[in-house]
Amino acid sequence: MKRFSQWAVAAVLLLTTVLPVQAAEYPFEETEEVFQHVMQSHLSKPVAKQLVKGALEVVSEQANQKKQLQFKVSEEDDTWDELELRLVEWQKKGGFDTPTMNTWAIDGMLSTLDDPHSVFFTQDELRLFQSDVENQFVGFGFRLRRQNDHIIIREIVPNSPAAASPLQRGDQLIKVNETSLVGKSFEEAYAYLRGNEGTEAVLTVYRPSDKREHQIKLKRASMTLPEAEGQMFSKGAVGYISLETFGSEGAIQVRDKLAELSRVQKPLSGLVLDLRDNGGGYLSTARDIASLFMEEGLLMYTTNRNGVEVETWVRNGQDIGIPVRILVNGGTASASELLSGALRDHGIAKLVGTKTFGKGSAQQVIPLSDGDALKLTLNEYFTPKHTVVNHVGLQPDMVVEDYGAQVVEALHSLNVNTWELSDAEGDTVINGIPFPTVDPLFKQTPQGLQIRAAVLSHLLDDPSIGEKDYVALAPYLKKYPALKQQTKNGINTLTFTS
Repeated sequence: MKRFSQWAVAAVLLLTTVLPVQAAEYPFEETEEVFQHVMQSHLSKPVAKQLVKGALEVVSEQANQKKQLQFKVSEEDDTWDELELRLVEWQKKGGFDTPTMNTWAIDGMLSTLDDPHSVFFTQDELRLFQSDVENQFVGFGFRLRRQNDHIIIREIVPNSPAAASPLQRGDQLIKVNETSLVGKSFEEAYAYLRGNEGTEAVLTVYRPSDKREHQIKLKRASMTLPEAEGQMFSKGAVGYISLETFGSEGAIQVRDKLAELSRVQKPLSGLVLDLRDNGGGYLSTARDIASLFMEEGLLMYTTNRNGVEVETWVRNGQDIGIPVRILVNGGTASASELLSGALRDHGIAKLVGTKTFGKGSAQQVIPLSDGDALKLTLNEYFTPKHTVVNHVGLQPDMVVEDYGAQVVEALHSLNVNTWELSDAEGDTVINGIPFPTVDPLFKQTPQGLQIRAAVLSHLLDDPSIGEKDYVALAPYLKKYPALKQQTKNGINTLTFTS
């Protein structure tokens, strides 16, 4: 999927530096450039007829839609020269501008690849894409998650337009202005959410707590967030680092967080690395982060369209020397899967959560003559043990569905036996660290206080509790004498020593 980093599901592993280029010398130079790059380099080895037909079909459809023109696609048009002649003819008949014709033709060619990660970027879109990978963006200030086929606000960024609005975690995003997001992919949703700084949009959300829709007008703002954040859990000697994206500062920030944790707690007994909803970024960053966990080792294999296999190694790194648990979910993609698979194959980490996204392909961003760019899939990658990732994903060692329970299970596996869990400002706080969960930890009902069943089940290591949404807490307070609950200033806190 990234991603667009945290803010969208798809991301790239390989990225070139985009250099200034000269303007196109003739109208369809960009279309020809894309045609040649795809023919020569795309992983699927497409044929010319496929690309020509795709380009002409989309141009024909758009011409009909925009001006009710009927352009027939001929089966005999199956070379670049024939495609160019047809584009010149149709442009003259329809009076369409050159950038529009190029975009239609390029989109048509790429649509034939069955590859959502090969994308044409205009100059503005390229800047936005690069900003996403670097965790710099213009937006409203919330993060999303797909849950039960809904696009849900999972976190609201402090000091953002969303934080100053009535939006709440758990709201289901339904519309942006008049465009419905129901059934849309993450990439499509983010495309509609994007816009220039200072522009406004009306968001329609459905709030399950009051069972009605809300319309909220927000203005987009420019924001930059750290790529890595972390702290010590308050119980035990386990550190926590969350990584939002594999941007150019990701490895440096993870290194600094590890050093900070080591200063606070000597020695560390374990580390939880949170890669949930991290859609990837740069290959170089994944390699540099891996070097913070192992001294030397194979990072991945890649194969190109001709099946040539290349090894990528980590060298001159350092062994972390402690057990690592990596939190993963369906939004863990691309470079996140690469790092997770490599650290697991080397026996450094175990994965906790749900199956990852399954983006085991690598792209390169190729500059085009008019300043636009093509992101093109060149390789498929495999873990050091040759595990297939693409379209498959990584299966966790410990499968846990619930967001909060994933953290509990990770800590349990690191031999943490002292616990304090609470709700605070909508977060689920686990041993001092807040996690932005959609569903609250506790729920007050006429029958008494209830708790997330999955969290309690993994806390007590009691599978009989099950994974249903909530269970009454009182029976378990009686069954487990070490389990204590108190309420102070409206905040429920649960403590337990196993």
